[in-house]
Amino acid sequence: MKIKVSEKHIGLRIALTAVAFVIAVVAFTIGVTSIGKKEPGYHSIEAKTDAEALTYNNAVLYRYWFDGKSNEIKGKIRELTGVYTPVLAAAYKQLDHQNTYTGQVSIGTINRNLGQIVSVSPELYAILKDAYAKTLEKKGYNMFAGALYAEWESIQILDNPDEFDPVNNEYIQSRLHTIAAVVSDLSNFNLEFLDDTTCSVRFSTSDAYKVFCAENEITAYALDLNLLKDAYMLSMMGESLIKEGYSLGHLSTKEGLALNTSPRGSLSFDMHTQERGNDTVYASVNLDGVFSAATFTAYGMGSDYGYVLEHEGSKLYRHLYFDVRSADFADILMSATIISHDTDIVGNTYRSIILNTLKSEQDVKNYAATLEKEGKLVSYIFQSTQN
Repeated sequence: MKIKVSEKHIGLRIALTAVAFVIAVVAFTIGVTSIGKKEPGYHSIEAKTDAEALTYNNAVLYRYWFDGKSNEIKGKIRELTGVYTPVLAAAYKQLDHQNTYTGQVSIGTINRNLGQIVSVSPELYAILKDAYAKTLEKKGYNMFAGALYAEWESIQILDNPDEFDPVNNEYIQSRLHTIAAVVSDLSNFNLEFLDDTTCSVRFSTSDAYKVFCAENEITAYALDLNLLKDAYMLSMMGESLIKEGYSLGHLSTKEGLALNTSPRGSLSFDMHTQERGNDTVYASVNLDGVFSAATFTAYGMGSDYGYVLEHEGSKLYRHLYFDVRSADFADILMSATIISHDTDIVGNTYRSIILNTLKSEQDVKNYAATLEKEGKLVSYIFQSTQN
């Protein structure tokens, strides 16, 4: 795969201090044909309705490349729909940390059976092991921080969150910091991987954590993939679809994650800067072949969470990419994208989490430079250029 940045905007590529771009919208230039006659190219695939997960089609957008005549393509679409439906259902349900489902053992099943042995699928077993390893690194990701994410989400979905924002509410600020400290104490959680053959796990929390939750009226489940959930979902689905013989696909989420397993054609990110005067400046990255991309925007990119708060002459951007170790925002990045010519969407999203915990522009530049040496394409803009 070749990653190219348009020469007109080559100065926008990395670590610019004068003119840097922010990805406001990621538009994938893919030929999706009409509902009637089917031409060769990429077509959107939707799973069949599932009574236990009525909105699961909204979680992922799936496009697949088809060749042949119109009727042949229609038949192939019906065939792929039958394959795609259980693949989406398995990933969506198993990674749900709250609910339980018929025929699927989910993270919610584990949360509802504290201290009990639960056998999960090999795919979920591998995901839990990976998330646990990343949690132990303590670089800004924590799979046991369900209580903290639930707390921030409850504020961010409010129609008028200003009153409850921690900069305006000392009680909320203290509560968030306290919860962050408790969930960051990993001795409060014990995730055991008991048998690699039966994929058996056991999850429990300490008595101290149970008392803390009771005293603070916390009912959220602790085990939660949070910021890596969608990345794990795409990765799990991509692997399953390839095993079923479908490798010419493109999976994406409205929040800005993309996993392309297809070598067919060239896809393009249309990158927009913030408007300057009456003009909007564009840059583009053309991607050939397999790739994965993780995009973050402080002002939201299809997410249900987030808002902008005016405070002491500045804008504070609220989203779910806070530092889980403190519950605070670094307030450095306005937007960032990490792209690599592989299928490591989980790794790129994890790197995005780390990037958003860094406390200075220089730290961001240094980390981006390190990622570039590893073959990643990194682009970003700082909040200081917008306030």
